[in-house]
Amino acid sequence: MTFALDRRTRRDEDCRGTITAADFFASELPVLLEAHGGIAAAACEALAARPLGIEVDGRGWTLALSERSIALSEGIAADALVVTLTPEQFTDWAQNQITFNGLLVARSLAFRGGTLAEVSVWDSLWLAILEGWPVVDPRLEFRGLDGAPLDLARAFDPDDAPEEMAHFLREAGFLVLRGWIDAGDAAAISAEMDRAVADYREGDGKSWWADLRDGARVCVRLQEFVERSPTTAGILSGARWERLIRILEGDDTLARKPVEGRIIEALFKPVGVVSGPSDLSFHRDCHLGRHSYVCSRLTVGIAITAAGEANGQLRVVAGSHRLAMPVETAKSEPYLPIVALSTEPGDITVHLSCTLHEATSPVSAERRVLYTEIPLQPQGGVLIDTSVGHLRERVNDLIRDSGG
Repeated sequence: MTFALDRRTRRDEDCRGTITAADFFASELPVLLEAHGGIAAAACEALAARPLGIEVDGRGWTLALSERSIALSEGIAADALVVTLTPEQFTDWAQNQITFNGLLVARSLAFRGGTLAEVSVWDSLWLAILEGWPVVDPRLEFRGLDGAPLDLARAFDPDDAPEEMAHFLREAGFLVLRGWIDAGDAAAISAEMDRAVADYREGDGKSWWADLRDGARVCVRLQEFVERSPTTAGILSGARWERLIRILEGDDTLARKPVEGRIIEALFKPVGVVSGPSDLSFHRDCHLGRHSYVCSRLTVGIAITAAGEANGQLRVVAGSHRLAMPVETAKSEPYLPIVALSTEPGDITVHLSCTLHEATSPVSAERRVLYTEIPLQPQGGVLIDTSVGHLRERVNDLIRDSGG
């Protein structure tokens, strides 16, 4: 395999409760810059990034491009984007427990002298410094197992070679699987969604709601859906689903979760949403933080209705798991290919937690889809349900409550 799914470099049990900025910048940052400074500097130059000033407890430091690396100086440069962190925030930021974007979404990032786009750029540059994740690479190519250029529009059916599917996922960061689930089962699940939604109430802690143009308030996401969908439970417990997981994991090892509780979510994508958590523009699932603890997880979507321009679809930035393209850059000036994933009922999409992706809004018809997350086998201890635990659930609550 060209790339491993498992990109974890840190464990929660090794996290420190306190990291002071002065100690980190004096002892740890020089080691990181020795290893990764060239990678960060190349991105800093290519993206014309201004210096970053970090303020903690009244003291300031500046990170800036210097020849072929990033230089640290004490004090805040006059032209810097300045981010002010509490000691607790700095501890989390220095250990990739949270990012600037995660703090923004949680409404707790204080910054001045710059734009959201510049904050996004430094999120990527910081990942380059911490983890050696490249941000730019003009030589990046997409190649098949035979060395030929990869067809990014390709979809795979159940008879295609497993090694080609696993390679495509690692090379492109996504995968489309055609006809893996019977269209009749998709129709049955749609009917089960219609019956199940009557059991949900706003504020119940297991559903999300949105406002439509016509004034209606509607449910757009059902958690714990598998408890109300025998068809879904049968699919997730079946031999074909297990075969799919074995294909996706390739040389990695993915976790198997019990078919119960919040293993899967059912989403309604109605026309005319004006507020609420329905369709998000380009983002990574690890962009809130914790990339180095949990990536790459796999998000698997099961198309219940068709997806296309008329009723919305998933779009991915191919190769964005290989290059840490800033999220705001993906929205305005992407330098990697954007691929729209059209599907029919019963098709499956897969994308990595590091892959930039977005859902476009339905224009003329509702879309329905199921999503489940397949994490890597835990490095030790109990499997954490990262789709609803820790930081992501807290931020999801904030998004839902704000109507954003």
